[in-house]
Amino acid sequence: MRSIKYNPELYELSKRVIHHAKAFGRTLPEIRFFVLDANEFASLLEKKVYPTSPVNIWEGRDMVSRRHRIESGQESSIYYEVVQTGDPSYAYLNHTNNAMMQASVMAHVVGHCEFSEINVMKDSDPGRTEYVMHLVKKVDLGRWQMGDAQYRQYWNACESLTSLIAVNSQYNLKNTVDTDSKMSFRVKDEMAEEEGAKPYEIYSSTLSEVLGNNSSEDALQQEMKSKVRNETISRMGYKLRAPCQDVMGFLREFSPASEAEKSVLDYLYVVHKPQDFVIRNQIMNEGWAMYWEKKIMLELFKEKAIKGMIDYSKVFSGVCYPRPFFQRNPYHLGYHMWCHIEELFKQGRVSLDFHEEIDLDKKKKWDKQDQKDPIEKMTHLVKTITDYEFLRRFLTPELVKKFHLNRIDRRMVRDLGIQPNDIVEDDEQYVWLQPEPVKSQMLEFFTHLYRPRIYVLDSDFHDGGLLLYHRNDGQKLKKNWIEPTLKNINLIWKHPVSIMTQGTLCQYGAGRYKETEVGELPFEEVVDRMRRGEKPLRG
Repeated sequence: MRSIKYNPELYELSKRVIHHAKAFGRTLPEIRFFVLDANEFASLLEKKVYPTSPVNIWEGRDMVSRRHRIESGQESSIYYEVVQTGDPSYAYLNHTNNAMMQASVMAHVVGHCEFSEINVMKDSDPGRTEYVMHLVKKVDLGRWQMGDAQYRQYWNACESLTSLIAVNSQYNLKNTVDTDSKMSFRVKDEMAEEEGAKPYEIYSSTLSEVLGNNSSEDALQQEMKSKVRNETISRMGYKLRAPCQDVMGFLREFSPASEAEKSVLDYLYVVHKPQDFVIRNQIMNEGWAMYWEKKIMLELFKEKAIKGMIDYSKVFSGVCYPRPFFQRNPYHLGYHMWCHIEELFKQGRVSLDFHEEIDLDKKKKWDKQDQKDPIEKMTHLVKTITDYEFLRRFLTPELVKKFHLNRIDRRMVRDLGIQPNDIVEDDEQYVWLQPEPVKSQMLEFFTHLYRPRIYVLDSDFHDGGLLLYHRNDGQKLKKNWIEPTLKNINLIWKHPVSIMTQGTLCQYGAGRYKETEVGELPFEEVVDRMRRGEKPLRG
């Protein structure tokens, strides 16, 4: 791996790419480009797109397998773009690409870096890569302190829980856990409002009683509640006031881990945390990167900084090839959605006047240009919404059909269980489904991201045990997933672990696993009990 600065041609090209991006008014962090060969690329992917990773046998085994697939032609060694966003961001180029391909990759990276920098969920932490490299050193040191056997066991347990990271959920750590340092005025105000009291009292409770502002019974209840809350926080250091969906984040913060164990938790959490951002913004993000890539590349072709416009057009169309909604191509859908939205803004079709217009002929011919730049409005969308709202607001049945999201290969019809009344059109190769349900099914993905929704409810269940809750999405947890997962959490928490799923309480502790029927407990009732300061489930 070597810096692009050692290749004068590519370095000059990178400066031109950045120049045009800034000329378009893009907000960019520092971007560092590096050139890698095929094996270095494969190694980078095994390291979760970081230049270093902790020493472990699994990465070595997977790397040997990947290298064999590359050398035998089973897997391509050419990757379109690999970037680790942050400030600075690190972008990696394949040494086999020609100048045109390198320029397109750099222009694409620019879009990703800006999106991560300005999006409402923000995924551009200062010094992210450098911090991960620091954690790698801590993990390697901890490995020697723990011993190989214990290290492997603990690493496997932690890595199996990375799907339980939900840093951007409304039930994340920030919104569900109170600690000594987090008992701010805002939190106290919320508690006071819930209990029907004024946020601030300028008199003492005794004086208020004398003046008749409060009854002695109410004052006593307030005092007792405050005492219980403060005792809980002082004894455990924290208090759950709502279900916490960021299970791994909770374990990272509050499990009784040694320094060596904490370093493993820190590393795996920090490395896997961006996955949630990627999943929730993939369509907007990839589309934004393709949109600005094309604009920058056209400028480079105009000034003859690169050649090969026809070859670039072939690559671009290949990357943006349409696929059905359940195999959606985020490059294709995102790019064409942004182009469509740009046209809507240019014609003034995202205005209140347009939506309130009842004359269909006027709507079809509507073209009232706004004085504001469409790009400025599109940038505002990046800053304020994610994929869910992006699709909900702008994806129409007409676009579903236009983008071929409802087009299915005939050979897949039987396997997917598609009924004849679902088909509106067909030919020798494809069938087209009703476009209206497609949008609903695409939006359903963002409800739970095809993952079980697991929450921490109680960290003092059965004397220090951890109680988890599976929110009912109509699908049962797999039996062969529950026990191993509880066992892994037990290793980290070092106390018994239980999970309540569809009326069954599954428990693991002291090497034993058992199930008990406790009855269904709706999620809304769980939230309500915790809000009132009650135990969600009495042991």
